Amino acid sequence: MNPTPAPVRILPALLAAALAAGLLGGCIVSEQRPMQRISAEKATAEVAEDELLDVGVRLFDPNVPQDEAAQEKQRVFPEVRNAESRYIPVLIRDTLESTGQWGQVRVLPRDATGMEVFVDGRIVASDGRRIELEIVVTDAAGRRWLRKTYEGEADTRAYKDVVSKPRDPFENVYNTFANDLLALRRAMPRAERQQLRRVADLRFASDLAPYAFSGYLAQDRKGLYTVTRLPAEGDPVVERMERVRERDYALVDTLNEHYANFGAGMSEPYTSWRKFNYEELEAESAAKREALTRQVLGAVAVVGGIVAGSESGSSAASAAATAAVIGGMYAFKSGMDKRTEIKVHAESLKQLGDSFQNEVQPMVVDVEGRTLELKGSAEQQYAEWRQLLRELYENETGLPAATSASAPSGGR
Repeated sequence: MNPTPAPVRILPALLAAALAAGLLGGCIVSEQRPMQRISAEKATAEVAEDELLDVGVRLFDPNVPQDEAAQEKQRVFPEVRNAESRYIPVLIRDTLESTGQWGQVRVLPRDATGMEVFVDGRIVASDGRRIELEIVVTDAAGRRWLRKTYEGEADTRAYKDVVSKPRDPFENVYNTFANDLLALRRAMPRAERQQLRRVADLRFASDLAPYAFSGYLAQDRKGLYTVTRLPAEGDPVVERMERVRERDYALVDTLNEHYANFGAGMSEPYTSWRKFNYEELEAESAAKREALTRQVLGAVAVVGGIVAGSESGSSAASAAATAAVIGGMYAFKSGMDKRTEIKVHAESLKQLGDSFQNEVQPMVVDVEGRTLELKGSAEQQYAEWRQLLRELYENETGLPAATSASAPSGGR
C-alpha cells in the first residue's frame, strides 16, 4: 500500500485548526438580544407625611488609580471618571424621585449630613459596555441598610435612540437599586421610620451646636443613635436652629440645581462618549479575535509546511510545503499587523477621554453673598458653608455655640 502524501495528511489538520479558530471566534461573538427592561416601582397611593424619609445621594468615589499605567490597563480616564462620580448620583436621585416613594431626594457633597437616609457609592468599572457600582446605604441613626455591588451590561438600544434626552443604557441598574431600597424601607417598622426623622433633626442641630443639643441624643458602643429626650415646644434655641436649617436647605437646593444643570448638560456628550467608547472596545475585541485567528492559522500552516517538506520526496510536494510556509508566515504577520490596529484603538479611547473634560466644566454659584465654585472639591466648599452656618447660629443667639448650652432648653 502506498503511503498517503504529506500534503494530503496535513490538509485535515489545517482544516481542523481553521474550524477550531472559527468556533473560538463564534463563542466570543454573539448577537445581543433585546434586554428586558426593569422598572422602578412607583407609589400608587400617597405616603403618609410622617413616614416620608429624605434621602441624600452623596457624590461617589471616582476610584481613579494613582498610577498612570494602572489607569491605562483598567481603561480609566480620570476626567471622565470624576465627571461620572457627580453624574451617577444625579441619575440615582432622579430615579428615586420619580417613584414618589420618598421625601426630598438631594445630591450632596461627600460627608454631608442632615438627611434621614444616605446613599454612598464607589465606581468599580464603567466603560460604556458595563458598569459596576459598590453602593452603601446608611441612615441618620447609624444603621447600615445595604452594602451591595450593582452591575449590568449596556442596553445598546440606548445608543441607537436619537432623542433630545437620551435614555441611560444602564437604567436597569438604577431601577434595581431603587426597588431594593424601597423593600428595605418597607421592612422597617413604622415607629422606627418616624423616630429616624427626629434623630436626623437632632443630629443636624448637635453638629452645629454640640453643647446645646448633644444631650438629646445617646450613642451606644455600636455607634447607633437614639433620642433620649426632646426639646420643649416653643424653645427659642430650637426655633433659631430651625431658621438656620432653612438656610442650609437653601444652599443644598442651590447645590442640587447646579447638579441638575450639570446632569442635563452632561447627558448628551456623555452618552456619545459611552457610545463611541463601546464601539471602540467592540472593535478592539474584534481585532484581537481576528489577530489571534490569523496567528494560530499562520503558525499551524508554517509548522505543517515544514513537516510536509521534510517528509516529502517529490518536487511538487516540496513546492506545496514551501507555499504553505510562506502563506503561514504572511498570515502570522497579518495577525501582528492587527495588534498594531489594537494600539490605534486604545489611543483613540485615550483621546476621547482627554477631550471629554471640555464638556463638563464646573459652574460658579452665589449663595448668601458668597461665591462658591462647585467642582471636584465641592466637599470643601460645603464644609465652608457649614462653618458659616455655625457663625449664623452664634449671631442668632448672641452667644458662642459652646456657651449656648447654658440656655434653658427644656425637655419632655
